[in-house]
Amino acid sequence: MAGVCLAAEKLPPASADTPLPEEPQDIPTPLLDGSEIKGNLFYFQRDRERYDVDTRQFRKNLHHSTVQASVEFNSGFIAKSVGFDFGVFGTKDVENSGAPDHEISFFPWDNPWSPDWLKTDSRSGLSIYKAHLKFKHDESWAKAGYFQPSGPGVLGVNWSLMPGTYTGAEAGSTVGPVTFAAAWANRYKAPWFRESYSFRQNDGTTDVAYLWSLGARYAATPEFTAELAYGESAHYLKNAHLKIKYNRNIDGKHPLYLTYQLYAMGDSNDGASVNNNFAGTAYQHFVAANYSPAPWALKAEFLHTRAPANREENVGYFAYRLISRYGGANGAYEPWWDNRSDWDHDRESAVFLRIARTLDDLTGIPGWTAAVSKAYGWGGKAYGFKETLRESAYALDLGYKFPDGKFKDASINLHYTHYNNKTDLPSWVGFKNAFQDERDVKFIVILPWTL
Repeated sequence: MAGVCLAAEKLPPASADTPLPEEPQDIPTPLLDGSEIKGNLFYFQRDRERYDVDTRQFRKNLHHSTVQASVEFNSGFIAKSVGFDFGVFGTKDVENSGAPDHEISFFPWDNPWSPDWLKTDSRSGLSIYKAHLKFKHDESWAKAGYFQPSGPGVLGVNWSLMPGTYTGAEAGSTVGPVTFAAAWANRYKAPWFRESYSFRQNDGTTDVAYLWSLGARYAATPEFTAELAYGESAHYLKNAHLKIKYNRNIDGKHPLYLTYQLYAMGDSNDGASVNNNFAGTAYQHFVAANYSPAPWALKAEFLHTRAPANREENVGYFAYRLISRYGGANGAYEPWWDNRSDWDHDRESAVFLRIARTLDDLTGIPGWTAAVSKAYGWGGKAYGFKETLRESAYALDLGYKFPDGKFKDASINLHYTHYNNKTDLPSWVGFKNAFQDERDVKFIVILPWTL
């Protein structure tokens, strides 16, 4: 069998006259070079009870177990300039014997403007939360499509386990110590809805064509930043904020964070209608100090709110967003205490204290953290009511985060909140963003992954 080489035989060495086979050449794939595929697996279990002033008993409010998963692809850049990002998540209730509108699955109605409270089952399914073209050149960038704002500005998104999504575009650039950004959007989707929807005013029928935002962030030093932003919803609301932040490490190892933030809102509609949110300018002061001398982490924060109201139609509380309805849009707002209330009624002041500690040295197992927090609010006023709002809450946290191994950065968290509304008013009566006493337990497992 001249000329045939059996599998067990060795080929003769190539002679000087025999050309060597060419090495395979890598085909350029700029979209894949520098790309990443990542996601999360979630398990969320919640049991929340709310006090009923009529029956004088706690009643089941939320009671569900839900699984959720996400996958996200972030491409590289063609010609170092153009790329594409895409993300989708799915969710399903394993069990639900409480309200269907619990934010981790999809609500059984299609948008914030037309709730159907006769429906009792949440929806399962898939939803796209990111799908946009992205561009960059030197220190400038842009994105267009389904996106989450990332530059300085007044637009933010609602979060459950996944973020909300705007339809529109954002662009920004850095010039020396200053970063500028502008954003425009004509639709939105909170993460508890499957499809995006247009913007509307409080009445649920008056359309708002678009939102826009401009912002600038000045980084004077690595420790100090200041941000100023302004934006509007067309013929409806105006938002603005100032954020001053200072970060440094004491002795090179104990982080200290100080901030003062001022948020402001105004109406374009000043008539006597439900679409008139405030009687004048509404604003909120936020002051915070966070210090982490290991193994401790300490927080002390303060809020003071003015949301003037001189008629029943005014909302009487401060929700920093360009569309007032819950889930209609959201703002770039940072205070969040995970103690149930928003602490944001007219004339209300509130304080928050939190002490956390890593337990590595006590348990001999790295990754454990425990925390206790307390919030107290006083002085809230509601139009037409003499009673003053006083509210308080405390919360307990226990969490474990895998420090290494195949489950690195996965976490298990248990959170309990006991909230007390010290008025005898039913939920949402008078104080339109206040509910009655609650007992709330949340158990969350998060498993991030990357290919």
